[in-house]
Amino acid sequence: MTKEITLDVVETLTPAVVFAAGGVEDVISKLEAQVRAIPLDVTTEKGRKHIKSVAYQVSRSKTALDDMGKKVQEEARAIVDRVNADRRTVNTRLDALRDEVKAPVVAFDAREGARIEAHQAAIREIEYLARFDAEPDEALVSGRIAALIAYNGRDWQEFSGRGAQAYADAERSLNAHAIAAKVRREEQEEAERQAAINAKLERQREEEVRKKREAEIARKAAEDARIEAERRAKADQDRIETEKQAAEERAARAEREKAEAAKHAEEARIAAEVQAERDRQAAVEAERKRVEDEKRREQQEAERRAKDRTHKAQINGGVLAALSGLGLSDERGKAVITAIVQGKVPNVTINY
Repeated sequence: MTKEITLDVVETLTPAVVFAAGGVEDVISKLEAQVRAIPLDVTTEKGRKHIKSVAYQVSRSKTALDDMGKKVQEEARAIVDRVNADRRTVNTRLDALRDEVKAPVVAFDAREGARIEAHQAAIREIEYLARFDAEPDEALVSGRIAALIAYNGRDWQEFSGRGAQAYADAERSLNAHAIAAKVRREEQEEAERQAAINAKLERQREEEVRKKREAEIARKAAEDARIEAERRAKADQDRIETEKQAAEERAARAEREKAEAAKHAEEARIAAEVQAERDRQAAVEAERKRVEDEKRREQQEAERRAKDRTHKAQINGGVLAALSGLGLSDERGKAVITAIVQGKVPNVTINY
């Protein structure tokens, strides 16, 4: 800065000069030097007024310089605001341009991700179709097979290897489950049919035995009653004959006694037959109760055997399904199971 700086010229300076690099320090230093070089006398009235005048000029110079700084600041703020607005425009417009340029790639990536996920989801669904938490019935397996067929002929693109393998594995597993479910159903139906036949035959046998037993009891009771009546009748007859032979004089009385004895004998015979019938009925009732108790025990044992057969059939079905999954036919799988159960395969058992 070449211009002479004094308190008188401060207001004539321009902000560009004052606030240039090093400008403020130059102005302040020169003002400090000028003011400190002014002779001041505080002992006189005139000197004190002069001091106040110089101080006032310093304040005016400060105000003028500060106003220049505010103007520079306002201009700078306007520039900053404009630059900030321009920066926002730059960011907004160029971000939009960047997104516009990238949009085809983003859309392609989204479509590609959806396509890949669709293939992977289809593979997961196929794998799920072949999984069961418990032994399925034929209807459930049939529904799963129908769902699997919907994927037949699908264009797997780069997933053709995994897709085809998953389809083949699921198809093989479901076919094995279908065979096993059919075997379980047929075995269950056969077991129920055989149980019904056996139960019917057992009831017929029990009925025949019961009838024979009751007939034998009735026959024996009647025979016993007849023998007892004949014995008593013979005993009475013998007694009557003896008495008749013992005294002719008592013939009339003997005849009456004979008639009375015959009457008693008939009553005794009838009483014996009644008692025999009672005994027969009691024996029949006791036998009926014994038969019912025996039948109840046999029915419970039959139910236990049926449950055991069903349990073994279910386990055999699971073993057959596993053997089918290993590639054995249904007939060979059954033959293997039969051999294991019969102990013809050393060191191998089936846990029931």
